[in-house]
Amino acid sequence: MEASSSDVKRELQLRQSFSYRIDGNHQLTQAPKRHQLYTFQNENIPVTFPAHNHTPTQSLCDVTVPKSPLLNQGDAETKRQEILNYFHQSFDLYESLFECLRDDETFFYRANPLRHPLIFYYGHTAVFFINKLNVANVISERIDPAIESTLAIGVDEMSWDDLDENHYEWPAPEQVKAYRDKTRLVVDRLIRDCSFSMPIDWDDPMWIILMGIEHERIHLETTAVLIRELPLDQVQPHPVWGRICKEAGEAPDNELLPVQSGMVHLGKARNDSLYGWDNEYGHFQTGIKSFSASRYLVSNQEFLAFVEDNGYQTKNFWTDEGWNWVQYKNATCPVYWINNEGTFRYRAMLEEIDDAFDRIQAGF
Repeated sequence: MEASSSDVKRELQLRQSFSYRIDGNHQLTQAPKRHQLYTFQNENIPVTFPAHNHTPTQSLCDVTVPKSPLLNQGDAETKRQEILNYFHQSFDLYESLFECLRDDETFFYRANPLRHPLIFYYGHTAVFFINKLNVANVISERIDPAIESTLAIGVDEMSWDDLDENHYEWPAPEQVKAYRDKTRLVVDRLIRDCSFSMPIDWDDPMWIILMGIEHERIHLETTAVLIRELPLDQVQPHPVWGRICKEAGEAPDNELLPVQSGMVHLGKARNDSLYGWDNEYGHFQTGIKSFSASRYLVSNQEFLAFVEDNGYQTKNFWTDEGWNWVQYKNATCPVYWINNEGTFRYRAMLEEIDDAFDRIQAGF
């Protein structure tokens, strides 16, 4: 896919620069000047991107992400701009997560023994874009085949050798950041130039782009959880991801409510107005027997009673799979409750709350 000088000039709207040069073949070399250069048809036009160690996101306004675009409303050009904004804002938001890491060494820290180091997740969502766009024959360009192989597939929990570090040679954070920057340019250019019509369906190139965006948004949650599992000395404060609710109040009395038996219908229609994954389509129905469900989500206050009543020591309260997990982890309380001889601290993403026991009793 060729890019015109006007395409490249539009990239000047992107953020801070970093000192690398990308030539017309997407080859990365150290640049002698502050600005990055993307070479098209013998033109050297400065293009700016966020640097690996860019200024941390300052406010919620910097990372606001709109709702998923509707596939069947509006004209093509308006939808194109909506998807372009959706892509960049999601890409920015995901990168802002990694501003929470203390330094480059933390990227190689395995927060969870059943997951890859964070460097994998830093690059994985960008690799997903390029690999899927190539498989769908939307593009025919590769950025870095080694990274696109190493960071392509996560851990299969049924195949424990996936976790053997001897199988991987992880790239450096600055390499992954450079890869993400080049992916941003490829996807941005594709969104601006690809031909599509409304409504967007499975056969449109925009469908693959939306797949990449929604995939990255899934990893917003999973990566945030992994960062929450890092030791506190591996993370640092952040103006957005460090925002947590510290208000306390009495949790409402909960109760079980009856739900009558009936038929449940599952499945999306192919012309649904929102993007969906392949396993969401089709139709399935089944009968459900009567059951009970709690009126409210279980609060920390309510769950504390379970902990204090030896819930983690009583097999009858657990399924077989759940009890195996309790035994494997030697768990005595929820993962993010830090038990210090009966006094609990609450582990948020980037801090521990020392008076969590009092707050939990108050329904925090």
